[in-house]
Amino acid sequence: MSAVYVLVFGLLCVAALMVLARLMLGRTTLDRIVALDVFVTLIVGGTCVGMAAQQDGSNVALLAAFALLAFIGSVSAARLVEKKEPYR
Repeated sequence: MSAVYVLVFGLLCVAALMVLARLMLGRTTLDRIVALDVFVTLIVGGTCVGMAAQQDGSNVALLAAFALLAFIGSVSAARLVEKKEPYR
């Protein structure tokens, strides 16, 4: 099973690099907000895979709260940007 965890971590790292590239090269503020939201989701997913690899589920409530806070923050920022910036 450790090979599966290594493969998943590798894929998450590749996805994080692509998201960071989108964050740096995004044309609009909304692109950057979405990239940050996806990056936070990747961090939560990586932490979940790490918890599964160690067979320790003590941080599940913390991860759920972090994911919910990130989602609410992204939706709020997107709504503010949508009002200020013309849609492209």
